[in-house]
Amino acid sequence: MKTINITASRHAVFYSPLIALVSEGFLENEGLQSEYHIPNPGINVYEKISNGEIDFAQSAVSQSWNFIEKNIPSSIKHFALINSYDGFFINSKNPGEFNWEELYKYPFYFVRGGQPEAMLKYALDKKNIDIRKINLITKDPLDTHEMYNRFSIESSGFFHEQGSYPHQLELEGHGKIVASIGEIIGPVAFSTLCADEKLINSDLGKKISNAFKKSKKWVQNSEPMVVAKSVHSFFKDFDINSISNAISDYQNLGTWNSGIKIGDIEYKKALEVFKFSNLISKNHSKNDVVLYSGE
Repeated sequence: MKTINITASRHAVFYSPLIALVSEGFLENEGLQSEYHIPNPGINVYEKISNGEIDFAQSAVSQSWNFIEKNIPSSIKHFALINSYDGFFINSKNPGEFNWEELYKYPFYFVRGGQPEAMLKYALDKKNIDIRKINLITKDPLDTHEMYNRFSIESSGFFHEQGSYPHQLELEGHGKIVASIGEIIGPVAFSTLCADEKLINSDLGKKISNAFKKSKKWVQNSEPMVVAKSVHSFFKDFDINSISNAISDYQNLGTWNSGIKIGDIEYKKALEVFKFSNLISKNHSKNDVVLYSGE
């Protein structure tokens, strides 16, 4: 039996419905053997799908917009919505009540570039904060581990990442979570599953979609610690309690509460976010980037 190879653009607890496909045997229940490959930073999942190394992966509709903007044809489409909210939080080391204006005054470690920064920029604007006026800690972007380590020894400041990084910091006594970017922005097509059109249209694509629908529902509705125990082996650097806390926050936000289809409201909000950062030149049709199994 062929092994179904899976990976992600970013490896995080935020994508637990994808991890649970393997850890809870949802693909196995469809008669499929599968393996999740923890990605290296900067991975290009479109490239790995195109060369046959990976069958499907976590990505975002915005990734396809990059190809359209550059007039690069691609047979890779998005067939399922993973997260309908941004999954980043802001952790603060400052004492007292959080004030958004403090982002101008203290070190702010945030994920720079691409969708994470575009979403952050959009959310901060809702709080009357201009990201361009925030002093950068370093000229070149730091990766998450570098940000984490440097923030851990700061006496004050802020940290921006997906769960469970902010939750682990909080558990270790390095500040507290003070804001959810997802809560500020609201429903948005943040992350998806993508694959080549041929796979999506095949019987295999139907089985994968069916398995993911069950996995997403299970992650949203199970006890956070049950989910945490299921995915913990994929996140060995995190305390299981920080994983459980992140799962709980995402469930309360309703991150995985929708079906697997990408709704018009979520899609349009993603377009709005990217136009706000001038990352796209026009509104791209959902039909150009989305394809569902069986349609």
